[in-house]
Amino acid sequence: MSKVKINPLYLVLGTFIMIALTLSFNTNKVSAHGYVDNPKSRAVLCAEGVNKDCGGVVYEPQSIEGPGNYPEAGVPDGKIASGGGVFPELDEQGENRWAKVGMSSGAYTFHWTLTAAHATSNWDYYITKEGWDPNTPLKRSDFELFCSIDDGGKRPDFSVSHDCVIPNVLDTMLF
Repeated sequence: MSKVKINPLYLVLGTFIMIALTLSFNTNKVSAHGYVDNPKSRAVLCAEGVNKDCGGVVYEPQSIEGPGNYPEAGVPDGKIASGGGVFPELDEQGENRWAKVGMSSGAYTFHWTLTAAHATSNWDYYITKEGWDPNTPLKRSDFELFCSIDDGGKRPDFSVSHDCVIPNVLDTMLF
């Protein structure tokens, strides 16, 4: 399979959204605590000092969580990146606001570090759609599901990896 280079901005936001959205593990209020560390999420890059002006998430990148049932319910549009507004700085958008994480299309293993492993139904991974505007607040219509892992309601380990396939995206998507 040939690899297509994906615009890093496209993926860093998509990756971060995976955190906010996959924390919608159960059909009730979320009680999961963890973060994606491969690729490094927006919150992890804040904790490492790469992203600046992040607010309190620098002390607890594992605490981005919101109510479940995304995309039908859950956090409101405009508050998606922060999991509902607990860390409002994460909802700030701008073409150059956040560090970019380069990735390519094709097979990829995502890794989570969990600080409190709670029963998990599904791990849903979303990515920003082609043509989304990086300068406006994130909304549901900006994302598409590209990978879903059924965990059957089991309690996961504190270290979790998922193999997914990142969709092909034309590298002509420059912002």
